[in-house]
Amino acid sequence: MRALRSLIFISLILTAILAMLGSGWWLYTASQLPNQIESEMDLETFLRQSIESDRQSIQFNKRVAEREKVTWPRPDFSRLPKNMVALYITEWGCPTYFQTPREDGWPWMKRVLNSARGVYSDGDGSCELAFARRLASRLGAGSPSQLAVMSDRIHKFLKKDQLVAYDLHSMQFDQGVIGVEAAARFLMQRELLDLSLAELAELQLGIPPYNLWGEVMLCTNAAQIKLARDALLQNLINVSLVSEEQAKAAIAQPVRCLSVKR
Repeated sequence: MRALRSLIFISLILTAILAMLGSGWWLYTASQLPNQIESEMDLETFLRQSIESDRQSIQFNKRVAEREKVTWPRPDFSRLPKNMVALYITEWGCPTYFQTPREDGWPWMKRVLNSARGVYSDGDGSCELAFARRLASRLGAGSPSQLAVMSDRIHKFLKKDQLVAYDLHSMQFDQGVIGVEAAARFLMQRELLDLSLAELAELQLGIPPYNLWGEVMLCTNAAQIKLARDALLQNLINVSLVSEEQAKAAIAQPVRCLSVKR
């Protein structure tokens, strides 16, 4: 009995020491973050400054009549087509993202801590972490530890739909081409809200997680692009995010890149 008590006591001491070391590591990493953010306003402000500066940098080489607005509006989930969101969450591996509650508490913290060690697990929380980490990277977080701490901070004040909106509206594809709305205008030469299901699937190939931007832009192998696009549409059928009739009609369409003049 005495040996058991001693073992329990030692275990408690070790647990306390590990907790103190973990807290120290977390606080130190937080103090070393390149950008300190405490709210959505901080996140929005930093991204706006960075994005508008990048957009402004390419305006000087254009004639005055050709210059475009550099303003970056606040990310708005309602500006994203429903099928665009369906494609995005499906290809990140969490088609039920909006059907499950936000991950919080120990399951979330365990996921974050594991990510600092390069260990990742499945589940809709994996997408919450992926979107938060992508935003953390744009804020300058570089090391696995910084990405873990900053992604947790971002996750605290962004809801699930906001994580998707901020990610899609702030991803960069080329100098000055930032956000899926700009990507649609550049790659598809149409407004995002005007794209058909087939065109949205083609656009999805050009953005994360596939990042086939150059292939879609140059349209060097239209047959392969169509095969890949159709596979994404089939994935939507498989997870019941679009009807089979809608997807089959989209599959019958030619790829948009064939008709884009550059």
